[in-house]
Amino acid sequence: MKEDEADIHRKTASAFLAWMSLLLFFCASVVFSSRIARERSSISGRRGGDGLLLTISRRPSFAFGFRNILADAAWLEAVQVAGVRRMAPADYDRLAALIETVNNFDPKFDVPYFLGGLILGESPAHVPDALRVLEKGRMELPSAWRIPFYEGYLRYFAQGDPLAGGMALEEAARVPGSPSYVPLLASRMLAEGRRPETALQFLSAMMREETDPSRLRALEARIRDVETERDIQLLERAVERYRKKTASAPRALSDLVAAGILQGLPTEPNGGGYFLEPDGSVRSDRVAHRLKVFRYDARH
Repeated sequence: MKEDEADIHRKTASAFLAWMSLLLFFCASVVFSSRIARERSSISGRRGGDGLLLTISRRPSFAFGFRNILADAAWLEAVQVAGVRRMAPADYDRLAALIETVNNFDPKFDVPYFLGGLILGESPAHVPDALRVLEKGRMELPSAWRIPFYEGYLRYFAQGDPLAGGMALEEAARVPGSPSYVPLLASRMLAEGRRPETALQFLSAMMREETDPSRLRALEARIRDVETERDIQLLERAVERYRKKTASAPRALSDLVAAGILQGLPTEPNGGGYFLEPDGSVRSDRVAHRLKVFRYDARH
């Protein structure tokens, strides 16, 4: 009887310890998850991001088996941030930290590298962040030709470095399975100045290979911005020709057509219109800032 009672006590104690362990684990998970949820909202409220989730991602072993869950949480938020039509500087800061978090937790997940490189590259202040994302992607995914392809685009059009851009494209061309047009673009990049027409070729090439809806929307928006800059340059050059031809300034863009300088006015790609400023510059009523990297250079 005493042995049976002792056995019952042991089993009861073991069951109690097991339940207590599960309870403690559950409580710890709740506390951990709630802390993560609170920190997610401020993961990159400051430049560089020092939220708890980002900090943990830099030491993935501290995730205690939650790496995939935390990567998914950060990725879902990154997609939401990137989906904003006109992102503020703080949004780019936040996205940079979220992309880094995802890449740290799940370095073989390819989509964040593409999204981070593409979206962060839209902001001149965040081009270094975009290049860091792509550099990590090149190391983790050497068979993904689009990663050095995107890097080449940024090196050339965002940083104005045709040599670095062409070399990145040459690397993309050496990846098995890369499209045949990549070496052609590389050679053109090294031979030409930074023209909107060249940028549109690159962006169109990217769109032909892209299937992700969020990145397609970003590429479409970027194409509209470049088309707007191309049209503005065309109109401003026409204004200069008008002045030389008539020795006076046009009062409106329609004067360029009336004088035979242009056959017609381009259509603003965002659904707006182009307007002539008193100083002779042209603006779009839908695009607040011009793409400085494509400012017209008469030498080209």
